[in-house]
Amino acid sequence: MSTNEKRIEITVSPEGATSIKTLGFTGGSCRDATRDLERALGISSRETLLQQFYAEAQSSEWLHEGN
Repeated sequence: MSTNEKRIEITVSPEGATSIKTLGFTGGSCRDATRDLERALGISSRETLLQQFYAEAQSSEWLHEGN
């Protein structure tokens, strides 16, 4: 992944649980990028902010899981 590349990974388990993980975003921009996906998938149960979310580095990650 290049330094400026932004990526959103969506995973659906065999049981139907979904998760969204962002890579390459800074701060809260990850939330803006995934807002519509969360609504479409019905994800609302849990949000885990990863270390990169708080860092002022080039990339930020977060993982949001739900059923």
